[in-house]
Amino acid sequence: MKRTFGHIATLVLLCCSLTAPLAAQWKEALLPPPYDQGYYLDVYFLPGNQNLGWVCGMNGEIIRTTDGGATWRGSTIPGAFLEYVQFLTPSIGYVSGHAGVFRSDDGGITWRDISPFDPNFEKGWGSYWINQNEGLYFVGGCASGIQAFYRTTDAGQSWTVSYGTEPMSGLSDGIIFRNGSGFAVSSGVLWRTTDFGRSWSIYSRTGSKVWSEELAISGNAMLIPTAGNTCDGNASGIGSLRYSNDAGRSWREYQTGANMFGSFLLDERRGWGVGNDRAVLYTDDAGESWTNRNCGIRGNIDDIFFINDTLGWAVGQGVYRSNFNAAGPKVAIVPADEVIMICKGDSAFVEARSAVDNYSWSDGVKSPGRYLTEPGRYIVSVYDRATCAESKDTIRVALKSTFEPRITSIPKTVCEGDSITLSVDGPINSWLWSNGDRTQSTVVKTSGKYTCVTLDSAGCTATSEITVTVNPRPRPTIQANRSLTICLDDVITLTAPPGFRKYEWNTGETSSSITTDQGGDYVVTVVDDNGCIGTSDTTRVVKLDTRNKANVQFSPGDGGVIIVNDHNVGTLACRTVRIRNISTNEPLVISRPFFVGNVYFSMPQAQFPINIAPGEIGELTLCASALDTGLVEDTLALPDTCSVGKIPVRSKGLPIAFTGSSRCDVGVAALVISAGSSWRLSAPFPVPASTHVTITVKHEQGPSAEVTAVLHDVTGRVVGRSSARSLPKGEIDLTLNVNGLPTGPYSIVVLANGERMGVSQLLVTSY
Repeated sequence: MKRTFGHIATLVLLCCSLTAPLAAQWKEALLPPPYDQGYYLDVYFLPGNQNLGWVCGMNGEIIRTTDGGATWRGSTIPGAFLEYVQFLTPSIGYVSGHAGVFRSDDGGITWRDISPFDPNFEKGWGSYWINQNEGLYFVGGCASGIQAFYRTTDAGQSWTVSYGTEPMSGLSDGIIFRNGSGFAVSSGVLWRTTDFGRSWSIYSRTGSKVWSEELAISGNAMLIPTAGNTCDGNASGIGSLRYSNDAGRSWREYQTGANMFGSFLLDERRGWGVGNDRAVLYTDDAGESWTNRNCGIRGNIDDIFFINDTLGWAVGQGVYRSNFNAAGPKVAIVPADEVIMICKGDSAFVEARSAVDNYSWSDGVKSPGRYLTEPGRYIVSVYDRATCAESKDTIRVALKSTFEPRITSIPKTVCEGDSITLSVDGPINSWLWSNGDRTQSTVVKTSGKYTCVTLDSAGCTATSEITVTVNPRPRPTIQANRSLTICLDDVITLTAPPGFRKYEWNTGETSSSITTDQGGDYVVTVVDDNGCIGTSDTTRVVKLDTRNKANVQFSPGDGGVIIVNDHNVGTLACRTVRIRNISTNEPLVISRPFFVGNVYFSMPQAQFPINIAPGEIGELTLCASALDTGLVEDTLALPDTCSVGKIPVRSKGLPIAFTGSSRCDVGVAALVISAGSSWRLSAPFPVPASTHVTITVKHEQGPSAEVTAVLHDVTGRVVGRSSARSLPKGEIDLTLNVNGLPTGPYSIVVLANGERMGVSQLLVTSY
């Protein structure tokens, strides 16, 4: 029931070639009768004094040694099943178990009962003593499902108790730390306290609810042995070791095939677990693997305790002292140098040799021969399963040179056309750059990764690298908002691309755009975010000593737009535009005007060229031919002396309606919506209508559309609407509900994609 391991001594066996008779690694102590027949359940040595130790047994035996186990004497508490022993001083100590709690004030010679009364009559087990007077006694859980944490502060004269209620979980052992925190273990459950054991709560689940007799802790590591398959450990040949390396939050389990009762941790990676069938298991990798080191053990073992790395005691069917220094097979590393010197990145081959083919290196390698590539201390050990003897040898790897070359760059980033100087400084004898240079420094002008292989004064080679970035220079282009030829009274705007940190024009302006009325050469210089400078090509603006001549004479209300009369789709509408030549001394010749879109509008070519004398007015004929109903637009481009005048032009296409009668004397209307697309609408029926009225829509050609019929009264108010229907080629009936409408005339408007196709008149009656 051992707690934390304080003092750790590190054992390193240096290689040697001596041989000696082999001996077991556990040696049984000679006990005086009748104690040599006892079955012992716990062992404890006073911290700081490896000569004072106590062992308790299942029949009330308590044996003690004052000379480190060379001799033993004992006393007995008749009929007492004793599972736990702990001494606080050479004189004051406690034992506990099913029989209760007992205190000794004379080093274990005599004992007195200080047990609390348990109203649940559960089995008591271990205890833990914080000091000479303050301690805890752990009771019950398997029978009643109640865990009792008894606590005393006056050496058992009085007790308080707190309870847990975890079904089928027997409480067995616990530990309290100096800060008041602590842990206890029951079947499958880890408990925690933060107030010196006054109150407890469940901290984690360790696994299935099987008997868990002991809790060992070292740092963040915890080790719990389990036995059997029930709360109190019934069933032999079943057991495990549960290991946690995160302070009990998670657990992994190693099945041993034997009931396990005792555990002890040397540190967070090394520990022991003991149990029936001579199980004395050791791990040095935090429970990942276990080795049975039971040489010299003749029977079951219930507990184990270590004073330091190599001095330990195991008890059960007998009392045993560790004998790890017994002679056995030795291991030696070849070469026999204590230190091997290598360059960083190189390796050295070493080989361990022993009569035992069971090698284990401190970094996990299992083969005898291996390459060492990193500086540090390497320990190889061999273990003889026959004798439990272990031997170790050590070799150290050191670096010939710790110098790490680094490439320095001046500067680190440059612009296209500039250069960077790369250098490697230090205790270097030679350089080899990736561009072939063999000097301390090299000059580069392009982006990329550059390496340098160096040979230092210790004879070690190393490769360093650097990535060079050469940023391209910006190449700005000047954009003009118009022709580069300007006239009197004209201005032109020149714009450089956006996104640069700085702009500077040859005119001195520093904005991204400039507006000027002067001719000449214009250049802009920009600076990007990388600090790279770029200059545009020259843009030449030509200024003429003249002005534009054409002045379009708009009609009142045109608003600066040439309006061509509305016209039926598929027909042609034309209009004459008056243009004045505002020059006083030069004629205006209009020869090549054009429309930007050039789809709906045209100009008779026979009218060109149009010659207009200074100060006179000429006429330009424009025509429109809409292909669809609705507004059509374009822009008239009118070349002039200095620039092209741009005037918006508009017109509107109108539907063409046809009417007729069917053979059944039902009025029919056909409506052409656009050139190449036609619809036919029947007259509404029945007429007059009293409940419903229907109109048939037939789509003969053109793209599909969504059609609907809307009913208006004589005031224009909407009083009814049919469902919208998608109509490709074919025909559908649109039906309107007129039931309840007042008697009188109404209008039906048919819409296709929201555009009016036609209107029909309707009479509604109330009968």
